[in-house]
Amino acid sequence: MIRVAVIDRHPVMRAGIEAILGGASGVRVVAGADGGDLHGIAHTLYRTAPDVVMVEDAPGRADGVELAREIKANCPGARVLLHADRPDAVQVASAILADADGIVDSGSQPRELVEAVRTIAAGGNEFPELGARDRGDLARRLPAEDHAILAMRLAATPRREISETLRMDARAVRRRLAAMIGRLRAATLPPVPSAASS
Repeated sequence: MIRVAVIDRHPVMRAGIEAILGGASGVRVVAGADGGDLHGIAHTLYRTAPDVVMVEDAPGRADGVELAREIKANCPGARVLLHADRPDAVQVASAILADADGIVDSGSQPRELVEAVRTIAAGGNEFPELGARDRGDLARRLPAEDHAILAMRLAATPRREISETLRMDARAVRRRLAAMIGRLRAATLPPVPSAASS
């Protein structure tokens, strides 16, 4: 049984996702939480120990991504799946830089949401493909010294390997990734086409 917590600022969206997941075989929603209540989220995750945490993300705001970073840092066993309305390349790259395990369109068909949760729970990743143009646009938003880190993270290089390659300690890499997310999120890009629409 896959245990899922759903974190979203919007009660109606949260209830809808919970209903979709709750009706799926082998999936159990163990908690729901308001994305703005950080204390409540920490308590909920500690109390329920979910396998997958679905976290709302929105363009121009980094709180969903920041929450994903905190969950990955403090609950190493939890897998994090961001959900967003038509995620753009910045949101996809930010999720990858934050060590999330995937990002899915909130408006996807119910079976696609359930399959994304199953993929994440099984140890896989669920990210839309970023094309060469998207990668170029992302790189242009960052200083040249961050391009190698961006390329490595988009290629799923573990942070430990990045630390070793660049001879930076883990805390410096974490700070650098946070700064990169902030720069990327300063403006938005067009949505990334989903696999279903291509």
